[in-house]
Amino acid sequence: MAPPPGPLRRRQLIAIFTVFLLAIYVNNLNQRLSTFVPKENDGVNVSSLSIHAGNDSSKGDHTAPQAKATLVHTDPHFIGGFRNQHMRFVAFVNYAVSHNISQILLPSLRWGDAYTHMSTLHENLFDVKFWNVHAHSKGLPLLVRYDLSILEGVEKLSLEAPPCWNVTSGLYNGLDEKMLRDPNTNLRRIDTLGLIGSPDHGEMFSHCKGILPDAPDSEMNMINNTTTRKYTHLIPFGGGTGAGHLWNQYNQMQSARKSSFDTIKRGNQTVEIYPEHVSVEKAIFQLLQPSQVLRDAMEASLIGSFEKARRNSTIHPLNSSNNDIEVTKGDAYPRLLALHPRVEQEMLRHRCARFMENNLTRVFDRLSTYPAFQANDPTGIQFSFDAIFVAISRYQIEKPPGENIRPPLLDIIKENAQTLEQARNNGLFNHNGAGGIPMFESGKGTAEKVRFPSVRSFGYDVNSTNFKTADELGVAELVASIINFFTAVKADIFVGVRGSSYSTDVFSVRYYMQQNLKENSRNSSLSGNYLLGPDGIEEVVGSPRPHSCGK
Repeated sequence: MAPPPGPLRRRQLIAIFTVFLLAIYVNNLNQRLSTFVPKENDGVNVSSLSIHAGNDSSKGDHTAPQAKATLVHTDPHFIGGFRNQHMRFVAFVNYAVSHNISQILLPSLRWGDAYTHMSTLHENLFDVKFWNVHAHSKGLPLLVRYDLSILEGVEKLSLEAPPCWNVTSGLYNGLDEKMLRDPNTNLRRIDTLGLIGSPDHGEMFSHCKGILPDAPDSEMNMINNTTTRKYTHLIPFGGGTGAGHLWNQYNQMQSARKSSFDTIKRGNQTVEIYPEHVSVEKAIFQLLQPSQVLRDAMEASLIGSFEKARRNSTIHPLNSSNNDIEVTKGDAYPRLLALHPRVEQEMLRHRCARFMENNLTRVFDRLSTYPAFQANDPTGIQFSFDAIFVAISRYQIEKPPGENIRPPLLDIIKENAQTLEQARNNGLFNHNGAGGIPMFESGKGTAEKVRFPSVRSFGYDVNSTNFKTADELGVAELVASIINFFTAVKADIFVGVRGSSYSTDVFSVRYYMQQNLKENSRNSSLSGNYLLGPDGIEEVVGSPRPHSCGK
């Protein structure tokens, strides 16, 4: 039996009024969230769903999240140079593993350029699919995209229940995105973790502070009241002032390696053998590989550099018995020695500089006279390598010295710039008028040309022709460091320095990827890793010494 006309009319009016209130709520919520939405500028407009080109959740999307605890990096990006950022990344992943968190929010991972303080997405730089395919077997968490319907929610309507993650800014809601993305902001003075859900930075997001999965109410972080049940699976971590929580935790991870070592005798030398890294760091050394776009850039740079050397009549094209070989993509490259001398101007006054040879001329002289690098080949080949790759910042070598720089440091800076230019033009070890061995730098010149695809709200826009170069994004120095690093990792021989986290990590990655084993080198007389200092060159045996500027 139909209800009387009066009650029916009242229900219709209630329904209309409810829709009206809902419209007001949505409008208010949009206005509130719009205060956290960034403007289009310099590539900092971050996608909410950061997935590789071609990924489709209906076709086995390897970044699809599950409804469970997911660790979120709260800082705008990792801070420091490339390898110092890597240390913080290691500590971040280790935090997830030690707290049984099996997912990391991919769009919260950004890497910064130490010179411009701009940043870019993790998946622009590293191979996410490779990581996720092997993560489970290595005991590491998956890198997953953001999905509001899975990772966060509200069970009852409330005007105070927006999500914790801002899909446009790539930061937690309530944080000042304009200030945090400003290149002039000193992130070492801001504890982003402490700002989440604080009264001055969006108390409505107080449930976003996070509860660790091994704590009470671990199934989800929530707040209950009479009108709402807000919940999130997101667990924030990072932050801290100064070096930050991640840096301190990484140093704690290294404490056992720094406190003990064994010694062995190798000829007249006493060699220190250090404990291996913790399992999480060893796994990261193996799984953090450059993205496809960077791998292509590295390969093109190597080919181009060898061909340029071939065309330069003042440079011996290849230190090989077969100088007619063609170097093309997929072919075996000439034998490569990678060198990280760390003689950039800002390093010459660093407290770690005492472990390094700061004169580039003497660095090259030591390479040319080190017995293990001599070929002693009856065909006349002098060296055990065909070309030298130098991981160096050309800008930091060649820029005008500061006004406060005085001799003898000023003389070294000028000589280093001249030596690098001569080696670039004429090759190295150009004795008795013979052509020198090709020397090249991949880094900045290659990095500036690298193009990253545009990102839209649901991942890479596969069909878009909108690309931005690393230079346009302000991360060319960062990309150059990554290209240099992995070129050094793949070289037949690597010569680095003590006191550099960059060299230390190349040693480590090569060690754990077994690049330094004799059977994996085309030159069976070489182990692959060598340390260069003021007193000469010595072989690195076993797991490398932990990075430290101390004794």
